Amino acid sequence: METFSKSHNSAESETTASTANPPAVSPKERVKLFLKFALVAAVFFYLGQRGFITAESFRKLAASPKTWILCTLLTVLNTVLGALRWQVLLRTQEVVLSFREVLRLNLVGAFFNIALPGAVSGDFVKAVIVTRKFRDKRALIFGSMIFDRILGVSAMVFVGAFSALLSVLVPWGGALPQVLLFSIGAVGAGAAFFFVYLFLSRKRDPLLALLRIFTRRSEKLGSLERLYQGVMGYRVHPKRILKAIALSIAIHLFLILLSFFITEAISSESLSVFAVAVVVPIGMLATTIPVLPAGVGTGHAAFLGLFHLVGSSQGAEVFSMIVLYQVLLGVVGGIVYLRMLAQGHSR
Repeated sequence: METFSKSHNSAESETTASTANPPAVSPKERVKLFLKFALVAAVFFYLGQRGFITAESFRKLAASPKTWILCTLLTVLNTVLGALRWQVLLRTQEVVLSFREVLRLNLVGAFFNIALPGAVSGDFVKAVIVTRKFRDKRALIFGSMIFDRILGVSAMVFVGAFSALLSVLVPWGGALPQVLLFSIGAVGAGAAFFFVYLFLSRKRDPLLALLRIFTRRSEKLGSLERLYQGVMGYRVHPKRILKAIALSIAIHLFLILLSFFITEAISSESLSVFAVAVVVPIGMLATTIPVLPAGVGTGHAAFLGLFHLVGSSQGAEVFSMIVLYQVLLGVVGGIVYLRMLAQGHSR
């Protein structure tokens, strides 16, 4: 099995050196980046002025070593699980990387998720790095990146839909609006349909046939067809997909626990684990809308409204603490990236 040991120094040099060349950022994109972070600052200022975020909550979290230690451990655990999930997907496509290297790339991705503007996300950066080592598997690697994102969002949808269903059947101290229940149910059904189609289309794929009609008319769409096949190629590995889904669900369950510990530490209103389990997955779905880094703004609004349903006014503050841990993870990723750059220049 291929690893990044001493016997593979030349391969590692190529991969490490390639990190010195992330996607170029034009002056226009730099202006967008500045405006984006200025808007983030404005959002936090507004939330602070309205009393939705207070310094007292940060002091309460800092004054509870048990809470921030548990939350740090859960963040580390989720980072490890995320790296394991992507490693499973890469190995399914015969792209063999050591766990250490995949973990490093995921941390670098977390950094660029915060640092890069526009649609150039950290996922794109880490995929580019891997393709420079496995040049003949470009479509498969980008397919693994997209499928990794699909799995993450799908698991979030499944956990949210399950929590919404339980909220109807089990008393939990609140009530979700009917329109929200319907919306979550529809999204959950859509995610389930995707996986049903994925497994049932092994022999006959109508969507691929339709896509090929368009690619024959325009060669520019050829890369889209290859990308589609890179994603759908996972259907011949159902056991590995189920393993990756299990890892994704575990990640979101640990995120619920992290949110509960934060709520316990900073909130004056006592909430049950089940109440947090109902509202957090639904709130996190709002952060998938790529408006600002780490879901700032959309996440605050969603958590504020959802926590009000369970009798808490501190939803925005809980989400701010989650963002804080995401930013800290990005800082660690930045340090890892700088070390990779230094190693590349020292060789």
